[in-house]
Amino acid sequence: IPEEDRLRRMAQTIRHRGPDDEGVLVAGSAGLAHRRLTIIDLSSAGHQPMSNEDGTVWIVYNGEVYNFPELREALRQPHQFRSHTDTEVLIHLYEEVGESMVDRLDGMFAFAILDTKRQRLFLARDPFGIKPLYYSWNAERFVFGSEIKPLLASGEVARDVDPAALNDYFDFHWIPAPRSIFREVRKLPHAHTLSIDLNRWEHQVRRYWRPQYQPETGRSAESWSDEIAETLNRSVRSQLISDVPLGTFLSGGIDSSLVTYYAAKNTSGRLKTFTIDFQESGASEGEHARFIAQQLQTDAVFRTLTEDSLANLASLAEYYDEPFADSSLLPTCAVSRVARESVTVTLSGDGGDELFTGYRSHQMAHRISRLDYLPTFLTAGLFGTLAALTGPDTRLHEWSRRFALPPTRRRASLLRLPGRSIRLDKLAPELREPTEARFWHLDQYENELRGVPPITQAQFYDMLLYLPNDILVKVDRASMASSLEARVPVLSRPIAELAFRIPESIRFDRQLQKPLLRRLVARHFGDRLARLPKHGFSIPQSRWMATAASPQQEAELLAGGAVRQGGLSADGIRRLFASIRHGSGRWRTDRTEELFALLVFHHWWNRYLA
Repeated sequence: IPEEDRLRRMAQTIRHRGPDDEGVLVAGSAGLAHRRLTIIDLSSAGHQPMSNEDGTVWIVYNGEVYNFPELREALRQPHQFRSHTDTEVLIHLYEEVGESMVDRLDGMFAFAILDTKRQRLFLARDPFGIKPLYYSWNAERFVFGSEIKPLLASGEVARDVDPAALNDYFDFHWIPAPRSIFREVRKLPHAHTLSIDLNRWEHQVRRYWRPQYQPETGRSAESWSDEIAETLNRSVRSQLISDVPLGTFLSGGIDSSLVTYYAAKNTSGRLKTFTIDFQESGASEGEHARFIAQQLQTDAVFRTLTEDSLANLASLAEYYDEPFADSSLLPTCAVSRVARESVTVTLSGDGGDELFTGYRSHQMAHRISRLDYLPTFLTAGLFGTLAALTGPDTRLHEWSRRFALPPTRRRASLLRLPGRSIRLDKLAPELREPTEARFWHLDQYENELRGVPPITQAQFYDMLLYLPNDILVKVDRASMASSLEARVPVLSRPIAELAFRIPESIRFDRQLQKPLLRRLVARHFGDRLARLPKHGFSIPQSRWMATAASPQQEAELLAGGAVRQGGLSADGIRRLFASIRHGSGRWRTDRTEELFALLVFHHWWNRYLA
């Protein structure tokens, strides 16, 4: 039976996610705890855990459902509402349609519903994985939370590292769901539900949504751009609903500029925008962000991020729970801290690259699709031999290994090539998984992507793996660390379903990324901004990490517990530092990203396992 004090202790570990209120419920053998960040209906009527009228159905919920006003109107007749929250709408929707409720929701969410009559616990996560949900299950107990910290604080979950997840981390620099760095902890994947029969102690995980390519022919690019504009405007407008101050992240890129345009268009006063700049001119889009802010007359805030921000990696380990090495977490955390000084909610532009062909890998997927016409045994033999003859630090080795793969894996590997020799070099021999085992996360989607054309296939891998396990993890943890809610209007089901109704020949351009979104930028801001090359929201990593590859930093890593007890290879670390000091050059791989991943792992180990 859950203890109230234990539940409060678990909830306290994620106080940053909800500093405004706390609630605990013990109902028989089940217990729920919640921390609230007040966004809609600031009164105590929004307190959670929240119940239906007779107290038989309870919910704890993190997120926002943007179509809740329409759902509320449809539910008004059979139910009496006591608040103006979307939380109460979820309770009554569950009462009416049960677990199929997830098919009617447009939003970002992770929630758990306790049905005391039916003795069931129902958990769900949004289609894209914007909001996180972790759990641990065994024959005696089930524990879940928005982060891993509450699970560890329960006293029921061990901190044993999962060797397979450790291999994942050093392959990808993030850990794909459903694995986590801890053996006993799992992530509920995006677009999935988990149902538990509390009497029989049985659970079932079900996937309820997936992207599908269903192209509609006979329409022009201009016509498709018009529909994107209407759908995106509608999505942004629905996500402006808030009883607290709201703004946007404005990087100066295509996606954030469009989100900011539609937000400004639908806001009565001056919209607040927040931008992080860099001293290094080649790493900054600040000039473009200033132009957008001036055009839209926003109340703009700019901050400059310097190399000193690397010192924040130790403290950020507290919020990410797992080792997570996307270096853009640093500017994302910085812009979140700045935004929280004046707003509680922001809108970001994430998702445009995945839906509308915004990555260089999408162009590369088109180029390498020519290899599909060759027999697999020929590409595997020819390029496999070439990979064996070249050094692991060279680009030729990496591309040879990629070309040797079957077509679907070849495209998936554009996201990240698993099983590289550099992973094997960093891990102790007893922890190294064979290269073939490294494709497990690709294999789970391979069958459903057969028959999908090459570029769309690469996009699907981005949506299914990169977006929920990297981009959205970064934004959620960075924003919630500052008690800031980050909404993602591009990632709505209507926009995703629209994107994959557009034929690949129109959605994709060989020379220009995101051609349809660039049409909208040209309409609103002119051709010059529309034709700027994609930059990305990232630190000047090569320069900063070259400075960080000092003898002092190398000595600190070698003396740390991650090497002495965590299974990292001291010789591999020495070789990495030597390689970075030698420089990347034209044919050598830039390995500074690996050093960033090592620094992150070192700080994570010190926070969670030392």
